[in-house]
Amino acid sequence: MYNENIIGEEITLVLDHIQDEIPEKGWVPAYCFWICDKEGSRIGACDLRVGHSEGLYYGGNIGYNLKEEYRGHHYAAKACRLLFDLARKHDLGYVIITCNPENIAS
Repeated sequence: MYNENIIGEEITLVLDHIQDEIPEKGWVPAYCFWICDKEGSRIGACDLRVGHSEGLYYGGNIGYNLKEEYRGHHYAAKACRLLFDLARKHDLGYVIITCNPENIAS
């Protein structure tokens, strides 16, 4: 497993914890990160679910949320790009990102 922060140009993904796989729930292992700005302030969170399962066709491999005041600056997209590199390290081949059309922030 990977156990480091991921540093980008504008944001850093700070590893909070790694969620173990829970097969009886259909959960794959996941990396859970804080999205931090260059000053180190937590502006949101994101996670990468490593693997594929039927449930991920709804929930996706990547999830994210940002505090309202940080929306509109493409931080979620930047976090996804950083997570793509981690997905490649796990040879995922593809990732699923889903969006509820009623979720205007997404």
